[in-house]
Amino acid sequence: MWESYYSTLRRLPRRLKQLAPFVVEALPTFKRCNVKSVLDLGCGAGRHCVYLAKNNFDVVGVDISMNALKMANEWRKKEKLKNIRLIQATMTNLPFSDSCFDAVISVSVIHHAIKKDIVKTMDEVYRVLRKNGVFLTNLVSVKDPRYGTGQMVENNTFRILEAFEEKRFEELHHFFTKREISKLLAPFTKAKVELLKDKPHYWKITVTK
Repeated sequence: MWESYYSTLRRLPRRLKQLAPFVVEALPTFKRCNVKSVLDLGCGAGRHCVYLAKNNFDVVGVDISMNALKMANEWRKKEKLKNIRLIQATMTNLPFSDSCFDAVISVSVIHHAIKKDIVKTMDEVYRVLRKNGVFLTNLVSVKDPRYGTGQMVENNTFRILEAFEEKRFEELHHFFTKREISKLLAPFTKAKVELLKDKPHYWKITVTK
């Protein structure tokens, strides 16, 4: 699905250039926690990779779509950034050693999966984070207006018809309760779960390993 979507783009739409505010707001936290290396899980066309690299972090962007990574690489080259590495991989099987990143970010990615793959992804995030490393992500809430629409796949998971840049395709969404998120984050030492100010139907998760 995503490979097909990115292959039809002739240029990046505005929404794929805009930064998620919660990532921008996390910069002081990253600096305070002495973060140097960041994994962008599901980096897409590279907006957050470029932003973080410009702020002197060493960034690795991972995405399942090779077409997305090609766009990210073109952006990297245009900005002449040497501190970005781009790798094709799934979020459930990351090709990295244990405890190798100071921080992991993931913007509007992890909830696009069935529950067992979400659990695997969270295990992988925990594995690749160093001790005291920071994980920052957003997850769609059961309060989202799309909850219960489309085809039900499993509990709180629906296949929903989406439309971007006049292209329509079906996409998995797992909608989270706060209690479910708390269970997923149990292995981490510190966790903060709150609703995003700019998108109140999404949870913002900030955790420390």
